[in-house]
Amino acid sequence: MPMEGNITRPESDSMLAKHFAEITSALAEPHFLLAQDGSILCANKAAIKKFVPMYNDLESLNLNMLMVDEPDRLKQLMQMWSRSKSPLPASIRFQGEEGAPVIYLCKGSVLRPALNGEPALIMMNCNNKQLSSAVFVTLNEKIEQLKRENIKRRNTEQKIRSQNLDLEQRVNERTMELLQANNEISRSLDELKNAQDHLVRTERLASLGSMVAGIAHEINTPIGVCITSSTYLDEQARRHLQLYQNDALTRKGFESFLDIVSESSSIINSNLTRAADLVGSFKQLAVDQTSDEPRHINMKRYIDELMISLRPYFRHTKHLFELSCADDIDIMSQPGAIAQIITNLISNTMTHGFEGIEEGLVKIEIERAQGRVQLHYSDNGNGMSKKNLRQIFDPFFTTRRNKGGSGLGMSIIYNLVTNKLGGEISVSSEPNQGIHFYIILR
Repeated sequence: MPMEGNITRPESDSMLAKHFAEITSALAEPHFLLAQDGSILCANKAAIKKFVPMYNDLESLNLNMLMVDEPDRLKQLMQMWSRSKSPLPASIRFQGEEGAPVIYLCKGSVLRPALNGEPALIMMNCNNKQLSSAVFVTLNEKIEQLKRENIKRRNTEQKIRSQNLDLEQRVNERTMELLQANNEISRSLDELKNAQDHLVRTERLASLGSMVAGIAHEINTPIGVCITSSTYLDEQARRHLQLYQNDALTRKGFESFLDIVSESSSIINSNLTRAADLVGSFKQLAVDQTSDEPRHINMKRYIDELMISLRPYFRHTKHLFELSCADDIDIMSQPGAIAQIITNLISNTMTHGFEGIEEGLVKIEIERAQGRVQLHYSDNGNGMSKKNLRQIFDPFFTTRRNKGGSGLGMSIIYNLVTNKLGGEISVSSEPNQGIHFYIILR
């Protein structure tokens, strides 16, 4: 039940009994702490030794059980003591005692519970009134201190509850802010991913456009040769037909015509085959550039086919390309991503690495080690400073900002290797010592 200072009845009894035991434990005379109904809340050692040697549990004891007097006698005493604010004497005879009744002092209102205003009672042997009074004073001081502590604890608890409510409110507000921030971050990440995918598609289309130009130029040569050869063959056929119609075609002339037909047919056939190969290669590369579907690819054959479309980068220059790759290195991967990585690397080399250099060399070395394919791309170009090298994969970083550079090529390479292909990429370079990219494909 509630008590003064927000203390429950069992708590108040327990604390009061604790103080009572501390104060009276060393006293030689019996002392009791009673509830209004006569139950014994606490007894000092002297009381327990003298009156209740056969009991181990005070909670089951009542003062009436120890008295010789009738129960009404105890009831009267309790009523008298509970109304008193000063110690009142009363003679009590306990069971087993001989001689005159012992006079005890009792005082009420020691600690009033909120329920029914019930006081706790102190019952003390008054043979030494001075000592008894001192005990009363000390215990009351303890009780007042207890009340103050209870009030202080109540205030502290109220303050803590208020702080907890405030903290809970702030936590809720902060949680809502974090949720909103998280939603904003999620939206931003989605937008960034969409933007990144758009940039990758844009780069792919740019690469595809470059391939179209390269393939168109490459196809133009064999088709032109075929047209020339077929035109010449047609002219010779008309000429020899006219000779035949005029009965002027000699055996030697006919044999010469047959040689022309054979040679022209061979030229036309070889160049059409070359053109067909170029178209087939471009068709597969175009499909790869517009599709993310993985497939089995032979690295050497695929790089050779890719370099056909990248010949425009090397045309009208003295730059060379070398590929070192075993014939049996096959992987299951996304060829479009690999094509875009190599295209961007070569484009970067031609734009930056070989600026001011007449004879450059691009090398791609591919090998299988520890169950993974390792691709080493290098050039002998201008290289990079350590400062620029640290930023090489940062989006929008470029050393040609004033010359139209976007700074996205190397960032796209990094994302294709690490995200699209699940691989690893590292780079090393020094000024005027070229650059080296080490790519691990899983």
